[in-house]
This record gives sequence, C-alpha cells and structure tokens, in this order.
Amino acid sequence: LSYILNSGDQVEILTSQKQRPKEDWLNFVITAKARSKIKSSLKDERKKIASEGKEILERKLKHIKIPFTDKTINEMVRFFELKTSQDLFYEVGVGSLDNKRIKAYASERSGGIYSYFRNRFSRRTSVKGEVSPTKDGSGRILVFGDGEEKLDYKLSKCCGPIPGDNVFGFLTINEGIKVHKVDCPNAIRLQSNYAYRILKAKWVTAEGRDFATSIRIEGIDRSGMANDITRIISASMKINIKAININSSDDIFDGLIVVVVRDKNHLQHLIERIKKVEGVKGVKRTN
Repeated sequence: LSYILNSGDQVEILTSQKQRPKEDWLNFVITAKARSKIKSSLKDERKKIASEGKEILERKLKHIKIPFTDKTINEMVRFFELKTSQDLFYEVGVGSLDNKRIKAYASERSGGIYSYFRNRFSRRTSVKGEVSPTKDGSGRILVFGDGEEKLDYKLSKCCGPIPGDNVFGFLTINEGIKVHKVDCPNAIRLQSNYAYRILKAKWVTAEGRDFATSIRIEGIDRSGMANDITRIISASMKINIKAININSSDDIFDGLIVVVVRDKNHLQHLIERIKKVEGVKGVKRTN
C-alpha cells in the first residue's frame, strides 16, 4: 500500500469485507480526503471498542470489589498514564489493559507493593533540599508517582532515555529504579508481566547535563552531503559527534551519527536543521 505510483503503472485493487483502515496508513497517504476518511473510520472503530471496553471494565472491577465510579475511572486514567476515560476503555477493549494490570492498580489503591519499593529506594536530600546525585555521579532529576517524589534511579541502556522523553520507572529487585522510554522495546513486556513494579516518571530538569543519542539520516547522495551535515552539527550548532557511520549505494545516502545533546528539544532542533540539507529525505532518532 505504501508504494508510490508512477505514471503508466497498472493497478489491481483487491477488496475485502474484513479489511479495516489502519493508523499507520496515515504515514503514507497523500490527499486530505484520504486522511479524513481514514481518521473518520478509525475514530468510529475506536468508539465501538471503547464502548465494549467500558462494559468489560465494569465487570472486572465489580469482580474485585472496586466501585465503578468517576473517581475510580479518573484514578485509573492517571495510574496507567492515559489522557481520557475513553482511552482507558479502549485499552481494556483491545486487551492491552488486562487482568494483571488492573490487579496492579488495585494493589496500589490499597497501599500495596508500591509503598514498599518507594520507601526502599527513596533518595536522601541535602540540607538545602537539593537532590543528591545518582550513583553514576550525575545530577539528573526525575520525579516519580502522582506525588512527584525524588527517588534514586538509573537510566536503562536498552533505550537510552534523555530529558524530554516520555519515560517510566521500573522497580528492580537489586538495582533500584531503572528508567525506560515508553516506546522502549522492553516496555510492553515489563508493563504486561510486572505492572505492579511500574512507576510514573516525569522530567523536572536536566541541570545542564549532556546525553548521547543517535540519529539516522537518509537521502539522495551527492558530492559534499556528508560534509554539509557534519558542518551543521559541529560548526553551526556546536554539537559533539561521538561516532559516525556513513554508507552510500546506488546514489542512496544512509548515515548513522551519535551526537551529544542537552535534551529532546535540543535534539529536535538539530533534526530540523539537518532536514533542510539538500538531498536529505529523512532524519529520525534511533535507540
């Protein structure tokens, strides 16, 4: 479906009553009409699933003797880091929010294991109230839970979160809190199997720290492209390059560059600058 038609192409269209529009189609459709039709279909489908999810959630809560009230729904929306009750019902409807995760909410609601871990890993503060540094000597600050508490943590190496990323804390048995990006490859497994160890996390400040992350650049190769890109990074934006790997094949440019940035906004500004380089067709952050 993502193939871009050229003049003269012949197309056979196969239809099916079982096929439904998917959200990733919005990444490659061109016309406003197509986008509008897809969004409308997705919205209707989401409402239908949410309606079914609401009934399912009411039965599940009744089974564990939790009242199905607006207060409970709002608590669950915050607990699972969703935006609206509609999102909550949808997650239940599609099965993402299963019995394990609902029981994890019930456990915290009654002051269960979260309190144990919170007390175990609470970080000490100095007399002035400043947050003590983490074990690696940095001064990075995150706050955790609805109470936005300051706790000891480590940044996970699997996804390399930086300030500004949407993140969550995972309570390990021996290493304290590990912070992961919400789109970390391990996130679904952790949230599914160990939901009772998940902590909401929020960046407060990066305190001038720098973080290494990588970006992938793709485009049509030409003479001097690599030089133009590295000049923007090093000379124009004064950003340090830790590693660089550039390949060119069949006039296609593919580069992977590790840069050191202050936070997500700093990285996004760099990405926007690189996108303006002649021949560059895509720039994205990679894990």
